[in-house]
Amino acid sequence: MLENRISKSQRSKVWLWIIFLALIISLPYLQMRSHAFINWDDPFYIYDNPLVTAGLSWTGIGWAFITGFTANWHPLTWLSHMLDSSLFGPTPSATHMVNMIWYIGYVILIFSFFLHLNVSVSAAFFMAAFLGLHPLHVESVAWASERKDLLCAFFFMAATITYLDYVRRGKRSLYVLTTALFILSLLSKPMAVTWPLVALLLDYWPLKRFSNEFKKVFYEKIPWVALTISSSVVTLIVQNKSEAVKSVVDFPFTDRFANAVISYWIYIRQSVLPFDLTVFYPYPYHTSTISVVVACLILGLITVVVIRHRQNHPYLLWGWLFYLAVMFPVIGLVQIGGHAHADRYTLLPQLGLILAIGLFLDNTFVTINLRRVTTVILTIIICIMMILTFRQVSYWQDNKTLFNQNLLVTGGNELAHFNLGTAYLENHEFDLAIIHLSAAADLNPREVTTYNNLGVAYLRQDKLLLAESNFNKAILLNPAIAQPYFHIAVIKIRQGNLNGATKILEEAVRRAPDWKEARNLLHQIQSLPSTFSPPLDE
Repeated sequence: MLENRISKSQRSKVWLWIIFLALIISLPYLQMRSHAFINWDDPFYIYDNPLVTAGLSWTGIGWAFITGFTANWHPLTWLSHMLDSSLFGPTPSATHMVNMIWYIGYVILIFSFFLHLNVSVSAAFFMAAFLGLHPLHVESVAWASERKDLLCAFFFMAATITYLDYVRRGKRSLYVLTTALFILSLLSKPMAVTWPLVALLLDYWPLKRFSNEFKKVFYEKIPWVALTISSSVVTLIVQNKSEAVKSVVDFPFTDRFANAVISYWIYIRQSVLPFDLTVFYPYPYHTSTISVVVACLILGLITVVVIRHRQNHPYLLWGWLFYLAVMFPVIGLVQIGGHAHADRYTLLPQLGLILAIGLFLDNTFVTINLRRVTTVILTIIICIMMILTFRQVSYWQDNKTLFNQNLLVTGGNELAHFNLGTAYLENHEFDLAIIHLSAAADLNPREVTTYNNLGVAYLRQDKLLLAESNFNKAILLNPAIAQPYFHIAVIKIRQGNLNGATKILEEAVRRAPDWKEARNLLHQIQSLPSTFSPPLDE
């Protein structure tokens, strides 16, 4: 264990460090008060989800625990969004500020964790500030839908701290509290399944329990391993039912392995050089062998170095294993979605890298002159990080800013073009909407919603033949979707073909019997054909 270098006077002033830490972290994120929701996931999680916008209710609470909506099982995340709606309404300003508060709480727990390792207060502050102001974590805070990252990370670190207290103080109540916090982390996001491994790492260092408490170390983890297995099974069932897990046909295992190795290296590189960060990195369907070999060599070299120095510097091995283990569930061997890697995945794993490097510097630079020079350098780095984070947060102000930046960083990709096209469509900029939706259709000609939205854009421009052509493409791809039928019915009404519109609307109602707009339109045609004026579109 590290020697205790925190004096009583420093302990009495820790709260001042915490206030300062919270203040500097909030500075780049306060601009989110004026940010809008994003049309990627935010509609499903918040403003277009009636159970969420209604606020906390017994119906909503029950739904949160049984639903697999959005291909995830995270009831605590749903309850958090419902509570926001109850307290503030489903407004983007309140949601973003609540995200910021959860993030500040997480960083304060990081600071406390370092102090639990008996790190000097100044070193703990700089390491926590580096993590808290790192632009890689902007996505988890500025994206309203990523509340699940923040909740998971917060309770993950709370469980880690209480575990240290449990082992050191031996109180059974702390074991129970640790278990409860671990459960809350799992209920926020299943990425927390690696926490029992983190507890084992703590048993290795700094607790050093393997030599004299070997059996107890493993026996006390059994309930936590059972919780991990249960959460993993539920998550796989939900994601398979939602068809979120990609098959080996779309993503062969060799490609997944190559991308995983490269992603491990990319996250390290981005931690050191956080430039060209963006919301979506398209999956690389062609990975060069040289890139894979280089990434393997770098990862292997780091592994050899930390193992060779495990006696004198055990925190190096601890930090490296923490990074590898906590990142593993989202590294891509089980591929979810079409991204190669994502900034939000670093929120927890990056702690291992920062701890390893930070403690190495704290234990190596021990003379007063070296520590002063290091303090100056670290202060400059923290200021640069704050500027980069402020800029990164600014990209999240609205859909057009975010996804235009994504196209600049990654080049053309379907997701950016689709979300941009949809944003322009909602803003009645139909020419730009058609440009981006057409690009999305070219990149992925199998996406139903793209053709439906493209048809709506043409319909708004009164280009009925082009609109109907796109709606028919959508129906051909998935005849069970009701929206294209509705829009074709609107076209038929404009053309004066009420009989044709009636038949098509009957198809729409048959596919979506709870869709009020379709039922009302059908009723109006049938009851008032001579005076009826159709809506522009849905």
